[in-house]
Amino acid sequence: MGCNPLMGGSLPAGVARGPGSRFLRKDRPIRFPAVRRLAPALAAFLVLSLASPVHAADLFLNDEPEVYAAIDRLSALGYLPGLPVNTRPYSLRAVRQATRQAPRTADPDAFEGKLFRWLAGYVAPKAMGRLTGAVAHADARFTPGNNQGLPVPKGWSGWASLAAREETTPQVNGQLRFTSFFGEGGDNGNRLLDASIEAGVPWASVQVGKLSSWYGPGRHGALVFTSNAAPYPGVRLHNPEPIAAPGRISFLGALQYDLFVARMEKKEQFSHSLLVGTRFAAKPASLLEVGFSRTVHYDGEGRSNGISEFSKAYFGNSEADGRSNALTGFDVTLTLPFAAQPVQAYWERGVDDNSQVGQMFLPWSDVGGNILGVYLPRVLSYSRLDLRVEYADTVSGGDREEPFYDDPSYPHRYRENILGHPVGGSSRDWFVESRYSLRPDVYAGISYEKVKHEGGDLAGESHSIVSAGLLGWSTKSWRGEVRASWDRVSDEGGVSGRDGSDFTAWVALTWQTNVLVPPDEGEVPLRELQGVPQ
Repeated sequence: MGCNPLMGGSLPAGVARGPGSRFLRKDRPIRFPAVRRLAPALAAFLVLSLASPVHAADLFLNDEPEVYAAIDRLSALGYLPGLPVNTRPYSLRAVRQATRQAPRTADPDAFEGKLFRWLAGYVAPKAMGRLTGAVAHADARFTPGNNQGLPVPKGWSGWASLAAREETTPQVNGQLRFTSFFGEGGDNGNRLLDASIEAGVPWASVQVGKLSSWYGPGRHGALVFTSNAAPYPGVRLHNPEPIAAPGRISFLGALQYDLFVARMEKKEQFSHSLLVGTRFAAKPASLLEVGFSRTVHYDGEGRSNGISEFSKAYFGNSEADGRSNALTGFDVTLTLPFAAQPVQAYWERGVDDNSQVGQMFLPWSDVGGNILGVYLPRVLSYSRLDLRVEYADTVSGGDREEPFYDDPSYPHRYRENILGHPVGGSSRDWFVESRYSLRPDVYAGISYEKVKHEGGDLAGESHSIVSAGLLGWSTKSWRGEVRASWDRVSDEGGVSGRDGSDFTAWVALTWQTNVLVPPDEGEVPLRELQGVPQ
């Protein structure tokens, strides 16, 4: 979901801490709970997941960037017209259904055909377990953007990760992802990331655990929700598979909804407040997708959490007294799979609304931002090469000193990390990325990013970030990843002439076991999904 740092995306120099919009090259050490404190929760989760295996499990946010890259490319080429792609993470079952129902068939000997078959094989019914070991080196401690709040220690560090999911029953799903890191000087930590149990049917499922969302078409960042912060404990109601709009609203095509309520961390003001996220998306035509996102922070110690309080906050008439904070996003994506040059263009508009009833439906406000992007899934006749150009700003329509995310009562953050775009408020971001696929499951990527802070404490600070990497599978069980990033900062901290640079490198090796299980009646036979010609 989103850009994996240094691999097909940039590695920003850090995320904001405290008021204002900022990238920081240096983090302060953050201590995480000891493993023994997490043991009961891990044990309970594993027992439940083994007893009730998965059927519509969501894809992990950061561990599988090659899957998201394949879905993006095939969708922009017109091979997955029935799959809404701007509410993530995706359901494995929804992706599988989209591959089965694809109206277009790629040449099996062409790269697009091989990529399509690889994706279909990857989302086949199976049980999956994954172990990853990694080594990193960074000139300074920092928290990469869109990395679920995981910091990278200064100097050398070692990483160990576990991920698992199963898929053998139709109504219950579960997933688990856990990471530990060990840095110099005792900069160590343990983090339980995506971990949830889900039960329901394709059009309505309830998910409980640690959740994350990515709302909108932006791939390097989004305005309302991204994977920039750690997963938050909560409950979600959504449809794992798209719903065909019925009757008189059939013109809306495939429909998708996502609703969740999460509990925020302990903090000085309004501790353990509630975060409500909602998204509604429609794909009225194979070439068009539109979405509406809305999030509200309210409640907490000393505040009301009743239905009336939520209604006032959600529909926009109680922010003036500091009792809530609401953000709204609108987005549209147009896909034009021309034979000569396919192209996908998208726009997202996000606003911090003005506390007036009904204004939640208007995409303009005193404080807001935009994301504009163009994606070429194939560059002319080079089918293995793609190109993405994306621009983001969080300064539109408002005072540069009034950042988009930093409401004084309810900032749009979790554990100090912004829940939206990692550049923060009062900033601009230019991003260019290109990937070349050596095989369907192996690609090299390079990107350039320019970040400019225009307000707040860091007004005038800018970053130029160059990233490159290689990711791929050597066998069905072994996967490797190598990435590096160089960040050149000017006027750090808003201080004229204070310049510098940071270099970061990462090497990871993953072992994964995949056990195919009998598919549901009517699904593609397993024999058609095993093995993809390279």
